[in-house]
Amino acid sequence: MFLAYRQSQLLTVGQGLSPVEMDNLLEADKVDKAYEKAARFIEYRPRSVLEVRNRLVRYGFETKVLEKVIGRLQAENLLDDTEFALLWVENRRTFRPRGKLLLRKELVGKGIDDSDIEIALSEVEELADARRLAYSKLSKYDGLSLDSFRNNIWSLLARRGFDYSVINDVISEIIQLKLDAED
Repeated sequence: MFLAYRQSQLLTVGQGLSPVEMDNLLEADKVDKAYEKAARFIEYRPRSVLEVRNRLVRYGFETKVLEKVIGRLQAENLLDDTEFALLWVENRRTFRPRGKLLLRKELVGKGIDDSDIEIALSEVEELADARRLAYSKLSKYDGLSLDSFRNNIWSLLARRGFDYSVINDVISEIIQLKLDAED
């Protein structure tokens, strides 16, 4: 009976292995197991390098194994922080609009470096995103006094990380439309 082994050598039952060969086989097995776990983790949604590293550390893999797995995933284009940042920002803008401040904070928390964050945030149109979010909530705040309406929209946009000037512009625009509609 023959068992295949990584370096395209064949092992036979009962064949002796040197300690170095045994260590190499054990190391390769650890790398393969870590790779499988990382690939499964990435399968659900794109992940940053830091997220994958933290997951593998939680499983108890050694630093040497982590680096090999992460290098392999990057070589296979399965792990790319720039692409992850672009997808993250696009997803947030589509489903849960946020300002650049909050997007930056989220990406920093995911371990993305500043140059990749700048690339991802370069396409963000904060005013348009804030406007879209505020208009989507207008019916929720219908019937409130002008001050309550202003405070609720202000709070919503501030919680989502929009800049003061952007919030002011959006609120001014909406209130002006509201006043025009009342006339």
